[in-house]
Amino acid sequence: MRSAVPTSIATESVSEVFFRLGRWWSDALSQGLLDNDIASLEGWRVLGALRSGDGFTMTEIATAMGIPAPSLTRIVDKLVDGGFVLRRVDATDRRRVLIHLSVRGKTKVRRLARQEAAVKAMLVDEFGEDDAVHLIRTLARVVELPLDTR
Repeated sequence: MRSAVPTSIATESVSEVFFRLGRWWSDALSQGLLDNDIASLEGWRVLGALRSGDGFTMTEIATAMGIPAPSLTRIVDKLVDGGFVLRRVDATDRRRVLIHLSVRGKTKVRRLARQEAAVKAMLVDEFGEDDAVHLIRTLARVVELPLDTR
């Protein structure tokens, strides 16, 4: 007789915990965000990354986000076509092109910020403020770990 697939996660299965965490985060964040304007979480990730500065090169964005350059180009092209980001020549180095949020993009990013705040509030409700902040900081450290697992 075969046993049923477990519905809970054993903490020993680190890979399953992280796979399910990634799915949970994607589902939680995408609720109410994905629409005809921006239909992918990757597009939202780029908008979110651009909110923290005054223009970035494609290389800077690709490196910071871990997105291959050709994929990032396709994402940014769609965002440019939708009027959410602008490409501008860098005033200090005319060889560089910087990607900026447009006014429309800034409006969209406010929607992203509200969704992120709702997810954080859910974590605070579940774990309390201190534990939720600790969880977020710990996960931020996890993604900075080197991938050498030999």
